[in-house]
Amino acid sequence: MSSYTYNEDYLRKIDSTIHKSLLTNNRVTAIRVDLRFPSSTTCYHEDSTVITRFIESLKAKIGADLRRKNKVWARNYSCPLSYVWVREFGEISCRKHYHLLLLVNKDVYWSLGDYTRTEGTLYALVQQAWCSAIGVNYPAERYLVHIPDNAVTWLDNNNANNESTIFELNQRCRYLAKEHTKYYGDGERSFGCSR
Repeated sequence: MSSYTYNEDYLRKIDSTIHKSLLTNNRVTAIRVDLRFPSSTTCYHEDSTVITRFIESLKAKIGADLRRKNKVWARNYSCPLSYVWVREFGEISCRKHYHLLLLVNKDVYWSLGDYTRTEGTLYALVQQAWCSAIGVNYPAERYLVHIPDNAVTWLDNNNANNESTIFELNQRCRYLAKEHTKYYGDGERSFGCSR
């Protein structure tokens, strides 16, 4: 059992974001992602807009990829990006990093794709968006995006076990709401989510 204390407001917003994504799409792929900064510089600690740049870049990349997919598939899918992000600082290194939950239409992205490819997968889009947001070279710095174990969960409104799956996802996302490695005294937000 974890000894962390959790921010109850964050927990409610995480659950709300998950449920809102299922109002838009009947089938959702939920993905946990960690975004790190290069160790060579500390200037990122002062950049409060980096996560916004990442989200906007990822939305644009998904939009462009979706237009290509819809043309090839002769479909008219939509794929709004729902997300939750938290800003944390490492216990030992005190380095800023982000943990995210990304929620996308499972009919478009059922997985992150082949981790070794640098193009044509959702994983590559996430890596490209992060490298763009922090102004580093892609694909050389793509390792700054980390995918934790058991990162992908599938939600399906038509599945009888969906509420159980949502509960399990919320339990795994408690990690994002832990108070332990958050810092609230610098004027930057420590939490954000899609509306």
